[in-house]
Amino acid sequence: MKRMVLTQHTVRCPLEDETASITVRTAPDSYPSRRHRDVTACSLLPSTPFRPLARMCYFTDVPDVPVSYLREVSSAPRHSLGVACPKRCLAVLNAAEPGAAEPIRCTSGVSDSLELIRQTQNPAITRLLWFYGM
Repeated sequence: MKRMVLTQHTVRCPLEDETASITVRTAPDSYPSRRHRDVTACSLLPSTPFRPLARMCYFTDVPDVPVSYLREVSSAPRHSLGVACPKRCLAVLNAAEPGAAEPIRCTSGVSDSLELIRQTQNPAITRLLWFYGM
């Protein structure tokens, strides 16, 4: 499997109903319906820097009374690594890929039900119908 690449796309956000420019982690050799994996940046939700808060810690070697101290953190701002939204634009991108929705084809014309179920349903439903259905 090859490495994932970052690609730029312009889509209409399903949540904000505005045009967004997004950077997506893409697996180029994957199936068209599963090619785009993760949103790394979005123009509607810019990455804002934040400063981590000081933490209250306790000494572990004091046996009876917990003694606390304030743990210092660096004052340099940090950036979040992900986009804080449900990322519904990934479904839009994957559905828009050419070849994402293949036409359903019959194999022989006689007793094709299991093959049609395999092509249209997920593996768990197919397994259930194979064992308990037909």
